[in-house]
Amino acid sequence: MIYHILNGDALKDQFPKGIIGEKIIFRECLIDGPIESDSEEAFWKTRKKFISEDYHDLNYDTYSKAEIEKITKIPNKSEVYFWFEEDCFCQVNFWKAVSLLGIKNHTAYLVLPGQKSPYSFANLSQKDLQDQFQNSQLLTNSDLLLFRKLWDHYKGGNFEMLTNEISGYESRFPFLSIAIQGIKEIKNRNLPAELLIQFKQQNPDSTFLEAFRYFHQIAPHYGLGDLQVLRIWEKIR
Repeated sequence: MIYHILNGDALKDQFPKGIIGEKIIFRECLIDGPIESDSEEAFWKTRKKFISEDYHDLNYDTYSKAEIEKITKIPNKSEVYFWFEEDCFCQVNFWKAVSLLGIKNHTAYLVLPGQKSPYSFANLSQKDLQDQFQNSQLLTNSDLLLFRKLWDHYKGGNFEMLTNEISGYESRFPFLSIAIQGIKEIKNRNLPAELLIQFKQQNPDSTFLEAFRYFHQIAPHYGLGDLQVLRIWEKIR
């Protein structure tokens, strides 16, 4: 069996029909909001409360949780392709997806957008997506263990340990150091808010759309979507 774990519905909509396999959509934004929990059940309750209150999504269990939990039901000895980008948003979700896959006898691959558009599959053509799929990176058991450890450190708020953990993997996954630095900037400094405050001070009559464009120009490695940036923007107005 072949499974493709996609980073969102946008990629599902543009996914090449010639690539066979079942698709699972990772509908979450684990870079944003609380995740601390002492069990998997508590984790989902925490996320449901946050998403329903802050994003006004009342269908979390059926729309997000049920879809993501399909990862845990992937049959043994399957081929699993993780389609995730290099930014902070995507990487945190990717680490959680790997942790849900568990320790099974799978053949796993990572499909990145590539140097042409490292932070967005949306800019790729059908041929580009096919090429990235053909050039997917085989993930060893050691790689998968690394990503599970990264998720554990992130979940526990041990952001400094993220840097320690990737020692020796820099050449294999060069994007991790940038993503982890971005995570620290978001979680330790709330740098996205600082950037938007600065923009607002310099452009007092600016619209959110202008602010969003500016934010993505200077901080594409965060990978924050319009909803995440809007939440920050509304708090600083």
